[in-house]
Amino acid sequence: QPLLEDTGIKPGPTQIRTTRDAFLDLLRIRASTSLLRLRTSGDVAARLRFVNTGPAQNASVVAGVLDGRGHAGAGWRGLMFAINVNPQAQTLVLPELQGRRWELHPVHLAAGAADPRPKRDARWDSATGTLQLPPRTAVVYVER
Repeated sequence: QPLLEDTGIKPGPTQIRTTRDAFLDLLRIRASTSLLRLRTSGDVAARLRFVNTGPAQNASVVAGVLDGRGHAGAGWRGLMFAINVNPQAQTLVLPELQGRRWELHPVHLAAGAADPRPKRDARWDSATGTLQLPPRTAVVYVER
């Protein structure tokens, strides 16, 4: 109750618009590929692999790869996603993805993207398998 009554944390019109527009961008990303609309648990099990797991896992980041090869409507060979819930930027080293040529999703690269941070601050280094993520951001990369 005290937290809800704190007017200092109440979002204003600008924050509400920004959140809405960022959510609409994520919906555009979802609509762009059938990989984000898999119909059965079997499809999910066959195509989704989580990375950033195990004892060295960064608990602030959920990251995964979806295999698009041979899937109707995939649009890409693969899709990598990462969600950083931390208020600080995070870096993941993903040796299992080293050498793969991931590009930021076209929605993130669009001139009218709601959140400029993926385009400005997210980085994939194929040579080292390193992914840099802005604070509190969801990013999607595609592999052609």
